[in-house]
Amino acid sequence: MDFGFLSPGRKEKAIFDGILSLLDTVAKTVDSFEACVSACARGEANVASAMVTQVFEGETKADEIHRRLNQKIAEGAFFGGIREDILDLMEKIDNIADSAKDAARFLSSDSRLGTEAKDKLGSPDMKNFLAALNGSVVALTGLVQALERGKKEALEKVNSVEDYEEEADSHKDAFLKDLFSSYRSMDPVTVIQLRDFVFVADNVADNAEDASDVILVLIAKGYG
Repeated sequence: MDFGFLSPGRKEKAIFDGILSLLDTVAKTVDSFEACVSACARGEANVASAMVTQVFEGETKADEIHRRLNQKIAEGAFFGGIREDILDLMEKIDNIADSAKDAARFLSSDSRLGTEAKDKLGSPDMKNFLAALNGSVVALTGLVQALERGKKEALEKVNSVEDYEEEADSHKDAFLKDLFSSYRSMDPVTVIQLRDFVFVADNVADNAEDASDVILVLIAKGYG
């Protein structure tokens, strides 16, 4: 397999394959998070609880992969002048799973979520918001894979993650506008819970965009 402008040796390829494995785990964690929110919206507490467990397990697995990759890089002499950037990229990717876990924690007990709150979680704005979060991770995966094929393809894809991040922001704002317009009929604690939840969940896309920015730095440093 040719990684184009990265031109890795055997050890570098092993690290890069590990990054793709990390991304796969992170993507599955975000999928579980999306399923958790949908289950909460349907009032399926047992399903939501199972999905929260999957999110937590996925985040733990991502941490383990991240830690092993960091150790391999620390023990080896490779990646030359981009070593710190590779470490930064992995940190940003791992932060995506952390954000999904933090957001899922808000929904780990839906005892305070009444019918209207569940309706909010099942609203089109929330569904579109979650789809954009998921899309940002999918786009990031495609961007990292594009590094295999060289600078040109990577540059063509580098803005795709930001597009999803901006889309997530748009749906987040619409959700919050609707949420605050309903504050008189909802438990104030629930309104705050949902507000905090959506801000934390938004970090999924923010961290994906941060990771794409690191890739842009790699290209700007002349790896292409």
